Formats: sequence, C-alpha cells, structure tokens
Amino acid sequence: MGQNVITSATKNNFLDNLATTKKNVRAVYIPTPHGYRLARIQKFSIPTFVPAGYELRNDGRAPKELPFEDEHESNPEENAKRSLRRAKSSAFDLILSNSDLDAFCTLTYSPESVVDKFSYEDCYDKLKNWLSNGVQRRDLKYVLVPERHKSGAIHFHAICNSKAIDLERARSANTGRPLSHNNRPIFNITNWKHGFSTAELVGEKSEDREAVSKYIFKYMGKQTGEKIGGRFFLHGGSLQKPICLYGDSETEFQNDAYGRPTWQSEAEPIKGVRYWEWSYI
Repeated sequence: MGQNVITSATKNNFLDNLATTKKNVRAVYIPTPHGYRLARIQKFSIPTFVPAGYELRNDGRAPKELPFEDEHESNPEENAKRSLRRAKSSAFDLILSNSDLDAFCTLTYSPESVVDKFSYEDCYDKLKNWLSNGVQRRDLKYVLVPERHKSGAIHFHAICNSKAIDLERARSANTGRPLSHNNRPIFNITNWKHGFSTAELVGEKSEDREAVSKYIFKYMGKQTGEKIGGRFFLHGGSLQKPICLYGDSETEFQNDAYGRPTWQSEAEPIKGVRYWEWSYI
C-alpha cells in the first residue's frame, strides 16, 4: 500500500482550518513517520461537523453517526450496528496511528487468579492494575477488546507495544519445541501472572497492523451491539490520535488520497439527512 501522506508541514494548517461554523465534511488523517495520511472522508447532506471536534446533537448529548437521530424512533438493531461501526473506526484509527503497536496478545485467567472468571468486573479488576502499572512504569500503549469464550469465561485480545511487556518463546508442553502460528513465533507474556497468555509480533508495515486490526475486530461485538462491560474496546497509554480537517465538499481532500477509496458507502437517510463515507485504508 502506498504512502499517501500530506507533509508534516501541513500540520500547521490544521489550526487555521478550525472555525465556529458547522461543516458538511470531515477528513480524518492518521500520523505516519512521513507525515499525515488520509484515512477517511465523511460527509453529511447538511452542515453537521463542528471543527472544534464535536459533532453536536440538537439535544446537546453525545454525537451520533447521523445528526438529530432519535434513538427511540430508530430501529434498535440499526442503532447497534452504527454504534459498533463507530467503535471499530475509532479503534482502527488508533492502531494505525501508532506504529509501535507491534504485538498481538491474548490474556486469559486461571480459576485461582480471580473470584469469578465469568465476571467482567472481577477479570477487569486484575487487568486494570496490570495495565495501569504498565502505562506508568513501562510506557505501555494498548488497544484492547474483551471477549467471552463459548463457556462464558472472560478473556482479552490486545495489540500493544512489545517493548512494554516481557516476552519469552512459547514451547510445546509435550515436546519442548518452540511454537509458531502461520510461520510466526508465538511468545508467552511472563509478566502476566493471572493465567495463560500468548503474543505474536506484528510486522512494521501498516498493512500488517491493518490485518491484525481486522482480526481483533472479529471479536468486537460478535453479537451485534454486545458490549462486554459496557464497552466495545479499551485503550490507554500515550497513543497518538488522528487529526481532522473540515470543509464543505469531499473534493477539497480527495487530492490527498493515494488512488481510489478502498470502499465507500451511503447510509439510508434519517429524517431527510443523507450520509456518505469514503475509506482510503
């Protein structure tokens, strides 16, 4: 995939783009070692985006994917799908914005490590302390998704920076041979003391992190709208975040794109308001 970027000097122009009036279009750029790369363009048929970064509802509450959407009048299943899409987009942007997120990890719990491994609260209480310690002492950065096993037990999938965790090569309990998956070495996380753990290192290319991101997302909301512990995903540490530009037409930003969009969509109008999205990652 090409390095479709805008130069780092353009960052100074981002502040000049801020205004108090609402805009129809928002372009999302993710930081790369070479500048900022266009990731996504979103457009409403009416001015909706506020360049300060908050897409306002008419009732002043948290923003929705479509403006002036009344949840009670909308299809609950569609609301759940939109909520999941927003969560995936946010997590995807964070992962692609941080090139040092290079380890895909799975964290499980042994029966003796928690009071109830089927309880999100019990499991998260252990995880929270481990994450907090990692952030404060090791500069841990992470994007993490909770999942229930078929048995109902809680475990977590994450992508994090490998420098912040202790890794040793995983070996077969029967033969002692090093374990691999798809020709990639498998590691155990030795400073995770609450159960079994695995980690695979991710390549440095953005394509590798994109692939891992999509793999993580299959665990996110397996049942549409399901939020284990009330969240689709968790994140923490000194993560870089995307930067947004705002305008009145998608054509203002499409010259920054490398080639055509990888996909595009148009949502069904809600109360006459139409929505379009173009993705370039």
